[in-house]
This record gives sequence, structure tokens and C-alpha cells, in this order.
Amino acid sequence: MNTQGADQALERLTAFDEHTARILVTARRQGTLAERLPIELRPTNVDEGFAIQQKVGDQLGWQTGAWKCALPPAGKLIAAPIYDAVIYRGAQCRIHARLAQSCVRAEPELACVLARDLPPRREAYAEAEVLDALGNVHLALELLGSRYAHPESLTFPELLADGLFNAGLVIGPRVQLPEGATPADLPIEFPISLTRAGHDTVSFAGRHPDRSVLAPIVWLVNFLRVRGLGLHAGQAVITGSYAGVLELPIGCELHIGFGDLGTLPILFSS
Repeated sequence: MNTQGADQALERLTAFDEHTARILVTARRQGTLAERLPIELRPTNVDEGFAIQQKVGDQLGWQTGAWKCALPPAGKLIAAPIYDAVIYRGAQCRIHARLAQSCVRAEPELACVLARDLPPRREAYAEAEVLDALGNVHLALELLGSRYAHPESLTFPELLADGLFNAGLVIGPRVQLPEGATPADLPIEFPISLTRAGHDTVSFAGRHPDRSVLAPIVWLVNFLRVRGLGLHAGQAVITGSYAGVLELPIGCELHIGFGDLGTLPILFSS
């Protein structure tokens, strides 16, 4: 393809990304659910899905306060920004009515907060460099939701374009690591418990899906690096649920236990 042809192809792709992103941005801003994207606007691979995801952030104009990631299975890409506008701190979380039907769907995770920037660069980041950039670790809940009316029928690139079901993040208490310990020493297995007044405590056998908190972050840093993106001090990274999806009731005080790491108190309201 000559230079002119390549430029024209890039212009078409940019217009495609912009138009598709606009549909998802409207759904986010208005709190509505979009039907499936028109066939001519659907991403057909993970690169297109990620490009649209980034255009959504550009059009929203929201700051990225966190990222979700995981080691990517074959043919997939697990990376999505979480915006400051939907990050909650403290024991009360007022969420959009569309998410608050009879319960909130959430995943119990650990959030590692960056203590210093990891900007894009030519050389790959080594594990030790990424570890050195990590600061505090917090108990967290990833809030789940979709901007699509029927996400179960969609392809993975379409879900990636919408942020892989992310609807927000609750950042809870700081984990008190033993002296000299780092995020690389975080346990990969511990019980997750759900307690609310008047009900028996429910417990789950918690286990990190990638058996490492650090490895997905190293992957994310280098994935972003080659795309001219970086992580910034103060941003948090979550790397997978320890107990799948929890259905958490609204309007009552809850306590989510993370084994010996601590307890996250939360009260959801709409």
C-alpha cells in the first residue's frame, strides 16, 4: 500500500473508532443501554476493540484513575481503564440506579497503587522495576455492568471496546503488609467472606486467577508501553477476582472479609 493509501486507511479507521465510541459514550453519559453496534461499526479484533476503548476515554474527557488487567488468554486482551468518576473511597457507595436493581454485582480484588510513574519507553520494564514503582495495596471491589443491553451475545472485541464490564471500583482499607514484604508477597489464596446483620456469614475459597498479583501488572505496563501509554503515580491496578462475581444487596451494611488481609465495609445505595 502506498503512503496515500495508508493515510486514507488510517483516516477511515479513525472515523470508525470515533463513531463507535460516540455510541458507547452516550450510553455512559445518559445511563442507558445500547443495542448491539451496527455491523459496520463493530470491532472485529482486539486491536480495534482496544482502539475504540481509548476513544471512549478521549470523548468522555474523564481521568483514568485505575486499570483492570489480567494475563491475557489466547486471542483475548484483558486491559481496560477505570475512570476517576466511578472510583469510590470510603464505606458508602452511591451508584447509578441502572446498576442497583436488587443487588450490585462485584468482584473482590486487591488494588495496587502506583507510588511513581511508569511512562512509555523503548525498553521493556523488568519485573523488579515495576515492583519498585508499586506503593500501597488496598482491599477493593470491582463493580460490574455493561453499556450494552445484551452483552452475553456479543463478541470479545465488542466487550473490550466497552471496558470489559467495568462499571466502577471501590477502593477500601489499606492492607498492612508485614515489614519488608512487597506486593509480590501477597497471598494467592485466602478465604473471602460476606457478612451482614441478621444473616449467616457466607464464605468462599478465594484464589487469584493468575496465581500472582505482580505478573499481570508487569504485563500491563509493557502492553501500554509499546502503545505510547503509561501508568501514573496514584493510579491503582486490579488484577482479577479472588472469588468470581458476588451479588451484594443494596441498602444494608456489608463486611467483605479478605482472610488475614482485612475487611472492607460497604453500604450501597442508589
